Amino acid sequence: MSMNSFTPRTLQRVLLVVTVVAGTATAHAQVRPDSVARDSVSKARPLLDSVRVTANKPRALLDQRAAGLGGAIEARELTALPTDARDPISLLYNIPGITQATGFFGDAPRLSFNGGNALYSQYLLDGLDNNEGFLGGPRVEVPLGAIARMDALVNGYTAEFGRSPDGVVNVTSLPGSSTRGGDVFLYQRPGRPLDARLPVTFGAVPQALNRRQEGFERLQAGGSYRTAAHNGRTLAATALEYTNEQEDRIGSTALAQFLGTERRQTVKGYLRLDRGWSPTQTTTLRFAGSGVDRAGNGSGVVTPEADISTRRIGTLSALTHRSTLSGGRASNTASFQYGTYHWYFPPVRSDFSQPQVTIVAPDRAVQAVVGSSNFVFDEREKQFQLRDLFERELSTTHRLRAGADVIHARFALAAASTNPNGSYTVVNEGNINAPVGRTLSIRDVPSTARVLSYTIDARPQQVNLTQTTYGAFLEDVWTPTSRVRLTTGLRWDYDDLTSRGESAPDLDNIQPRVSATWLRSARDVVRASVGRYAGRFPYAIYSDAIQLGAAGNAVLTYEGTSAPTFGAGKLPSQIDASEIQSVPREVFRTFALGLEQPMSWQSTVGYQRIIGSRWSVSADVIWSETRNLPWLADLNPIGTRLTPGDTTPVVCASAFSCPGDASRPASPAATGFRRVSTAQSGGEARYRALYVAVRRALSDRWTVDGNWVWSRAENNTEDINFSATQGNCFSRNQIDAVTGAACTSNEWADANNDRRHRVTVRTTIAPHRSVSFGVVADAQTGVPVNRLAGSVDANGSITRFDLLGSGPIRGNGFIGNGDRFPGVARNAERLPGSVTLGLSTIVRPLRSRAPGLEARLDIFNALNSLVWGGYANGTGGGGSRTQFGRPGSPINLYAAAPPRQFQLSLRYAFGSSTSTLTP
Repeated sequence: MSMNSFTPRTLQRVLLVVTVVAGTATAHAQVRPDSVARDSVSKARPLLDSVRVTANKPRALLDQRAAGLGGAIEARELTALPTDARDPISLLYNIPGITQATGFFGDAPRLSFNGGNALYSQYLLDGLDNNEGFLGGPRVEVPLGAIARMDALVNGYTAEFGRSPDGVVNVTSLPGSSTRGGDVFLYQRPGRPLDARLPVTFGAVPQALNRRQEGFERLQAGGSYRTAAHNGRTLAATALEYTNEQEDRIGSTALAQFLGTERRQTVKGYLRLDRGWSPTQTTTLRFAGSGVDRAGNGSGVVTPEADISTRRIGTLSALTHRSTLSGGRASNTASFQYGTYHWYFPPVRSDFSQPQVTIVAPDRAVQAVVGSSNFVFDEREKQFQLRDLFERELSTTHRLRAGADVIHARFALAAASTNPNGSYTVVNEGNINAPVGRTLSIRDVPSTARVLSYTIDARPQQVNLTQTTYGAFLEDVWTPTSRVRLTTGLRWDYDDLTSRGESAPDLDNIQPRVSATWLRSARDVVRASVGRYAGRFPYAIYSDAIQLGAAGNAVLTYEGTSAPTFGAGKLPSQIDASEIQSVPREVFRTFALGLEQPMSWQSTVGYQRIIGSRWSVSADVIWSETRNLPWLADLNPIGTRLTPGDTTPVVCASAFSCPGDASRPASPAATGFRRVSTAQSGGEARYRALYVAVRRALSDRWTVDGNWVWSRAENNTEDINFSATQGNCFSRNQIDAVTGAACTSNEWADANNDRRHRVTVRTTIAPHRSVSFGVVADAQTGVPVNRLAGSVDANGSITRFDLLGSGPIRGNGFIGNGDRFPGVARNAERLPGSVTLGLSTIVRPLRSRAPGLEARLDIFNALNSLVWGGYANGTGGGGSRTQFGRPGSPINLYAAAPPRQFQLSLRYAFGSSTSTLTP
């Protein structure tokens, strides 16, 4: 082929190869249960021709070659299905094995695979890493207009994909086009004028709750553009989205004092350039970035001056070069990616030069929080990834694939978790009042105010460390007959966090994987897979150990007679080392019991059949066992165990004396610590499921997909901060994981993200070029309820019980794994189930020429169902999922998912852009 014959069509073929190989890597990896492709191995065709037929073809009723489970949301569904705020992640809830996750912090990732922790799933963009390394979840939120396809790999996927014991999300970005086109859009969520109201929840103030629901509005604008240049040799695509939201957020308890507003802004950007240098050489340059800014203006008892903002800014810049070799029978793809991330919580109005002050009434009820915010967290990450992928057709029946990559991340964390100028608790004895018309301020606190306590971090830390992960795989795709396809692979992963501290490198993470499909006839397929899958750790498991170690942060509280006068509290530079050592506290050791990467064995077996000419039905059985999940072990544990008589709260006499201290191996008063925590990879999980899927292709303009998942997810740890109720009694063997002593409880239970039954249905239909409809329906069992020891008063205020006098444990603030009454199992009850329905309608004027103008209406939760669980509430230990008492005690429903909501939008598509009405 000469350069003169290098036409735009030829370039499109080359670029589509780049899209598939750099994104889902090859045509084979692209063949998910919801895709269509022709394989160059089985057809003995040139590689370019074999890949060219993928993309916008309707999905086949019978998947003849893919044994892996999961699914895909394709371009037409991304734009046609109801999508709140143009957020594509929520559409993956329709894939079997994926549920909306209960998170452990406000920005936690929202997808749970196989009932596992959402932090351990992996996110890719065009096959390259898109994970926020500190805790997990997507680093960059990609604009909807930049996505060609989203694949969710849940079970039995190939050796190319790794670093997760659960699942992987791979987003394939949209390349440019040989002809010019694009769109612009405007979305609005009008809020209260159309939206339904939530019912009054437990402990809520009806008037306050109503005011909050009236104060929501969203405006969203953006567009996309695709074109070609330089005689069709360069393709370009770009997309940009901007979202502005504001919401009144008054607290819903009887203690609420202030009406506040939260302003949220999100920016998402994307640019991709594809250059064809010759028929065999193509380069892709891709940039994606997003920024989230949430700023509070007070709420509940927090005044505007003490509120904080949350900012998350991520970027990904990637350069990929593809070489086609041996006349199209081989290829090599080399990629380099540079990513950045900045996550921090600056005060909205104040700065950290002022302390925070909590003002309480004489009965200790909180009246206001003034001054500065009391949360210092500033994390930065720079990430470098090198990746190479080689593919070779050995014969008409064999294809060999091999690849390797390395990801190196550098972190900088400034986090003391408490105000560098300290925080006071003072009593309002009638001497703290604000002028009429103004909210209370730190200016209103006199120097004579009675101080109950003063807290300061005496030794704030700056933690600058690194994490490097390595991966390599080899895979053979063999088609011995026209009816049988066998994929065998071997993968190796290494996370160098396992070599830090007191741990030894975990280098033996060999992962064999085998999958097979058998085409019994033209109408049915049998498929099966078995494989080993290694995960990686979030960097926080390492930085926490350093930051909170014996020489790390030291948060001291001065109370009673040691409390200073207001404004005279010591700053970190004024605190002597002997004072730090004198107060017993929780300290960390770095992997004192060793650390091994999480590892799961997954097996699947399934059957798929075409019925008639329009229906396909499949059933798959899944079994997954996971080991080496992290938890927090106590190396200085309380030796006593709960008895039937331990039902009342135990109060520590002082910072030096808690009732449980006497049974610890080392006395807190003598050593300066009470609890010695270390991250240990001793956790286990089990997932069993039956997936039943039905697909009906009524026409090329109307498809229906339905899934029923019957599953059970169990584990004995939920998170890197998970601690046992007593001692280290995690596992079913009723043995303390550190001391070997007998236990009277364990943590083995249904996982937080477990669902017993889940049914989802999605459909898109375009009966006429002027109208299109999308429907998503979801019915699911309620999430588990965890009963903790404690009480709840009539106003909804909670008192937690410390039954053994163990004192505070850091992890309880994140996931709510507090004490339980004797004999009460974890997660033994459930919240009510729910049924939700989302609808979308897109209309274009009859005389409009394609693509043209589109008007759209989306309705979310159209049935106005009450959803008390099963949504991402951002607090794993909060909301309705955490209850108090014993089984049979009242269940107080604190917060439901949003009621019926409406979204209105206009979109104008121009040039060659594909309309959402076009299949």
